[in-house]
Amino acid sequence: DGMLYITSGDGTSDSDENRTGQDLRDLNSGIIRIDVDAPGKTYAVPKDNPFLTIKDARPELWAFGLRNPWRMSVDAVTNDIYIGDVGQDVVEMVYLGKKGANYGWAVREGTKPFHAALKQGPAAFVDPLIEHPHSESRSLTGGVVYRGKKLPDLVGAYIYGDYATGKIWGLKQKGGKITWKGDVAQTRLQIVGFGTGPDGELY
Repeated sequence: DGMLYITSGDGTSDSDENRTGQDLRDLNSGIIRIDVDAPGKTYAVPKDNPFLTIKDARPELWAFGLRNPWRMSVDAVTNDIYIGDVGQDVVEMVYLGKKGANYGWAVREGTKPFHAALKQGPAAFVDPLIEHPHSESRSLTGGVVYRGKKLPDLVGAYIYGDYATGKIWGLKQKGGKITWKGDVAQTRLQIVGFGTGPDGELY
């Protein structure tokens, strides 16, 4: 849509100690959406951002409740937004980006209770597209949707991995429902990012 999207973690190393995950008064723990082409301004807030009418909410916010979003990407064919979010005690998550979404941190870690007594922010919780227990993933690295030609079975699949284990997975989804998921590779790599070349092939 021509806007700049920026992910932001909760700004702490442990347990959302600043209690910012469900608080819209700062830019932590969310997705920021701004217009950097506004004439005469450093940036402008898009008029269709979702929290403009909430008192004291930062208008730049587009979604909130993420712990440590590590890589966000947009599928150039469907425009779906994918977010890899690093968990803390129990699970690692992949979310679909949705306007106005509340991903739950730190009331929840993925779908699991965390600080269950914390006040929930002004939106219903959105479940992860998929979550991995720490028995198989400990520091999830968000990836990209594959649109190349060398691996035809993976066309349309979101390919993502894990920094700690070197594992690479893939999933396909439609309307937020997973239609396929599977292991892609077991590597010895500490994976910090995925990308695609001009031919759509995966790096």
